[in-house]
Amino acid sequence: MKPFAVFCLSVIFVFIAHFLGISILFHLPGAFYQSAGSLLLFTMLYVGLSFLIEPAEKLIISLLKLISLNKWAAFFAAEMTTILFLWTVVFAADELLEDILLTTSAEVLIAVSFFAVDKWLYPQLQKFNTIS
Repeated sequence: MKPFAVFCLSVIFVFIAHFLGISILFHLPGAFYQSAGSLLLFTMLYVGLSFLIEPAEKLIISLLKLISLNKWAAFFAAEMTTILFLWTVVFAADELLEDILLTTSAEVLIAVSFFAVDKWLYPQLQKFNTIS
């Protein structure tokens, strides 16, 4: 029972961290949302869509690593693919909700911010994503 409780607390912590991060990022470009509930729904959609789209992102990055001749070009393409997929998730969550209004620049800012936070928080995972 204890591992399940630790798992539940971890999931709650990650969700709260995403919620706080998204609420802070929404204030930077002046994005519009009607209530905290709509922001909470956006966060749930963002997390859910991220889980759905991540396997496709990893598959495309693996294919880029296989077909690329230059390791730096493959590395750059992999990083841009990650940002593109993050933007796709933010865009889809924004379009699915009518209570949230994000400009394209705000969507890109949120995607790049999450990319930067991911690189900062999980540097040990980056050695597995680099081109050998």
